[in-house]
Amino acid sequence: MHTLFIEENAQDYLQIRRILDEETNPLNIDWAPNYEIALKQIKKKRYDIYLVGYKAEQVQQQQILIWLSKYTIIPIILLTKHNESIEPVLMEKTQVEVLPKEQLTWFLFRQTLRYLSKLIILQKKKSIFQKTFNKALEIMLLLKPNGTLQEFNQKAMTLIGEDGDTMQGQLFWEMPFAIHSQQTQADIKAAVAVAAQGNFARCEVEIQKNDGQLSTLVFLLNPITHLKNKVVRILVEGHQSQNLELHSSVKNLDGELNNKRDQLTGLPNRHFFIEMVDKAISRVRQEKNYHIALLFLELERIKVINISLGHDMGDWLLMKIAERLQDCLDEKDVLARSGSEFMILLEMQNLSDATQLATTINKQLTGPFSLGEYEVITLASIGIAYYENQEEATDLLRDANIAMAHAKVVCKSCYIVFNPEMHEKALSRLQIETNVHQAVKRNDFILFYQPQIDLYSKKLIATEALIRFRHSQEQFILPGEFLPILEDTGFIISLGEWILQTACSQLKTWLNAGLLIERITVNLSAHQFRSKRLVHVVREALEKSGLSPENLELELTKNLFLEEKDSIIKTLKTFKDMGIRITLDDFGVGYGSLDYLKLFPVDCIKIDNSFIQGVMSSPEDAAITVSTIDIAHALGLIVVAEGVETVEQRDFLRDHGCDFAQGYLYAAPMESPVFLEWGKQYCQMVSVK
Repeated sequence: MHTLFIEENAQDYLQIRRILDEETNPLNIDWAPNYEIALKQIKKKRYDIYLVGYKAEQVQQQQILIWLSKYTIIPIILLTKHNESIEPVLMEKTQVEVLPKEQLTWFLFRQTLRYLSKLIILQKKKSIFQKTFNKALEIMLLLKPNGTLQEFNQKAMTLIGEDGDTMQGQLFWEMPFAIHSQQTQADIKAAVAVAAQGNFARCEVEIQKNDGQLSTLVFLLNPITHLKNKVVRILVEGHQSQNLELHSSVKNLDGELNNKRDQLTGLPNRHFFIEMVDKAISRVRQEKNYHIALLFLELERIKVINISLGHDMGDWLLMKIAERLQDCLDEKDVLARSGSEFMILLEMQNLSDATQLATTINKQLTGPFSLGEYEVITLASIGIAYYENQEEATDLLRDANIAMAHAKVVCKSCYIVFNPEMHEKALSRLQIETNVHQAVKRNDFILFYQPQIDLYSKKLIATEALIRFRHSQEQFILPGEFLPILEDTGFIISLGEWILQTACSQLKTWLNAGLLIERITVNLSAHQFRSKRLVHVVREALEKSGLSPENLELELTKNLFLEEKDSIIKTLKTFKDMGIRITLDDFGVGYGSLDYLKLFPVDCIKIDNSFIQGVMSSPEDAAITVSTIDIAHALGLIVVAEGVETVEQRDFLRDHGCDFAQGYLYAAPMESPVFLEWGKQYCQMVSVK
């Protein structure tokens, strides 16, 4: 943020500069030690804020500040000493605020700047509305809900024949043109009463203008509502009756245009854009050398801006982004907007034109936007679809949208060109989504169980509960395909509760049946940790099943590392206090696993099977596995190896101190009756040996 600090006292400048430089993103401050230098700087450079060391007796200062406040809308913060009095004309300005030097802090400065920035945005909107209101070709009046006249335009004064002083503050039905007829007064009063209740109203009156001519006016009253649909103002449009038909046709045309335009940016909206793409497709089919592509852009930061700085700032940012995008295009290209998405219809000479444009756009968007005291950088995921005999514009737009979704996965600021496989994958995912939704209704999910074995005693120690989806009598869909869908739709929360309850009950049943096993392991997703009910759900599963907390182990996936750490640690400590064991899954891959060994109160780590598969063939995998075992033991943690499939892998892990193993060498995941039978046979076999 470019700041001009006008301060004649060097000591005050240095002291305040130290306060402002405490911020991690310091202001870009230019210092003007006097007003001659300040004027040169203002003429040479554009600033986002003026900081002024205020002195009441400085005549030149007063003149420059009055000039700045009159001809600019940039925030001006006056820094005063000893409660100096401020020139009244300055305090009337929206963009001026006063802060005492003795009380100045970064927090106070930031809050003041944010307040001024929002006021300036509101002032701009009010100014635009006022200009539009005053230049309207028809009579425009603004009433309070009680009928008192608050605002009016020049056309109203001209046609009604009254001056501003006469009209201001009058009741609408008591204005001079209406008092000659009780019927006219009654009609206007009734229309105002209807509008004050939140309904559209209309009334027709006959007036005599100053030149003696009679004129019939039709007034249309439109209520303006605020919070809870409370009417705060009534907008009145007045039309001479002979112009009403023309007005109606103009209004219809205006409405038709508005229906095709985005109200914020003035760009074509989605429906209008599709019309233009359809016309371009027709032209492609007729002209051999005419080629088009669609670019679909989704902005990544708009929601953050809306939440943190408000929708006014978000709207302003969208308008500025639209300007930058327009600067990247030729006149023949079309830019459209829908929410936080922009669409571009590009006429191409070469296939590379679209990818070059995408690269240019992302370079343009990475340049910061100044939002009050903040500098914001936006990111765009861009999907590109070339016209390749798609039937309609919606098909081409769909393809660009699919490519954009792939770009979001790859990188938050890149482009992906559509290929047909993407559409096939999208259809496949949609089919899986349909199957999953039906499975939720029919309870088609089932738990499988895979044993964990002590590498030294060879005893059955635990089992991991694994969710499966039975799509048909002979076909199962694996978790990698359906779990992301359950997370996207939120069904993972209710399914996770079912898994916990079922797993706890199942282990209790096996223990009652005499199976020698200590624990059952249940996976928890990041989505479950976002639920405030998680601790209650776990406690309830234990109570209903009668299972001891020491028999339950909760396994955390690497996606959990992306969540808010403090709340996760608090929840995990609660589980630990209950006596539940905690395991980190997929250790060695993902997000800074070693760091999380320090942060999370865990008992055990599970080495990812990608390393286990390579311990006999890859020196790197072997070294990582051995080092992980040593680090875990040094921290007092137990180590489980998953994905053990061969005797050689088992022996390597045992020789290097790994505690437990899980994998197809011992058994594949099994349904509960099969697991019980297998477990009894395995325990008997181990006891005999």
